[in-house]
Amino acid sequence: MKAEFPINLWPNGVQAYHRWIRQCIKENRPYDEFVRDMLTSSGSNFRVPQVNFYRAVQERKPSTIASAVALTFMGVRAERWPDTTLSGMSAFFSRIAFKGTAEWKEEIVLMDPAPSGPLDAIFPDGKKVTIPPGVDPRQVFADWLLAEGNPWFARNIANRAWAWMMGRASSTSRTISDLTTLLPTQSCSPIWRRNWWPLTMICGISSR
Repeated sequence: MKAEFPINLWPNGVQAYHRWIRQCIKENRPYDEFVRDMLTSSGSNFRVPQVNFYRAVQERKPSTIASAVALTFMGVRAERWPDTTLSGMSAFFSRIAFKGTAEWKEEIVLMDPAPSGPLDAIFPDGKKVTIPPGVDPRQVFADWLLAEGNPWFARNIANRAWAWMMGRASSTSRTISDLTTLLPTQSCSPIWRRNWWPLTMICGISSR
């Protein structure tokens, strides 16, 4: 985790983010809760450190944020998707705003209060949704991503854990960050879907 180049999180922000991650590991939080916090939180990059996930994305365009989310939590490269699929997922992140404060290098990540109408979006599995006013689109996406029957989230962390243990991606994917070739219906063991492994176990695997 770097404070500056290529992304300017700045020392205070990156220190807060690092401490938050370490505290989550110390508390042995379930992985799905950890991810939900990063996807749905709003607030100061100093005081709500998990919002630095969005600040760490190289560009603040909705499509770039959507691509980062897809790569990090679904293990797929969204740039290989049809344009309609990527634009449909990008809608979930189209109302994120960034606002500076009087404090040096502090930045608030928030939902843009200007749009007032409903928002049409499309999940990566092709299902369409209309999000009513006042509902955070990120929360809607997180609910979909972390649902028990979702094939991408569990496969992604299972594939990464396999790579950490075996030194290579599983036989069903090219790399640890490319599950594009898998069918959406393919799933992994229920142990990953129903009993989310705590962070200490995942970190223990990754450090072997």
